[in-house]
Amino acid sequence: MSNISNLTQDVGQNFPTKLADQILGEIESLHGDDFNKKYAQMKQSELLSLTCRVLDGLTPNDIKRGLKRLYEEKWCPKLPEFKSWCLQASDWWTAEHAWAKAMQFEADKSVKITTLTKVVLDEVRHIMDNEGQKSAHFAFRDIYQDYLAKAKQKGKLQEFYVPQKMAQLGHSESNRKGVPCPAHLMNQIRSVGKRGVV
Repeated sequence: MSNISNLTQDVGQNFPTKLADQILGEIESLHGDDFNKKYAQMKQSELLSLTCRVLDGLTPNDIKRGLKRLYEEKWCPKLPEFKSWCLQASDWWTAEHAWAKAMQFEADKSVKITTLTKVVLDEVRHIMDNEGQKSAHFAFRDIYQDYLAKAKQKGKLQEFYVPQKMAQLGHSESNRKGVPCPAHLMNQIRSVGKRGVV
């Protein structure tokens, strides 16, 4: 147990204790009784230390996003859930949301999906065909989260998938011009009609 204590002392050292206290205060003011049920058994210093460890690495914009979601939700989040709210950019779909949209897209190609969702769906299609939807779902979720993290690191924005249009021929039925039948073939056709052979 002491090894874990030593390990966790270094984690979360960069997250400001004052900010952690303010975030806990917001959660408590919005969800009083539920907050107390979850965290009353912990000492204030332990709760602050835990909060710093869990929320370590978040940017001010991440925290704003998490607080915005906190103000909209009706339940008291656990700290890891609050962190996921912070990290869940409003412009990027979560893996579960992407999976649900991918399944809708499979049934109806007019459903809008993101480019990332389409790429991951194409990668797990063989799993879905051979092992079923449940196995494909697990693979989809893991691959999507990996690709999403890489895309965010590169500063990419979410884009919607636009199906490639099929190349159209340069003519249409209304613009077609027939080729005249050669005279000797036309005579043969007429003679067949006169003989009564159809």
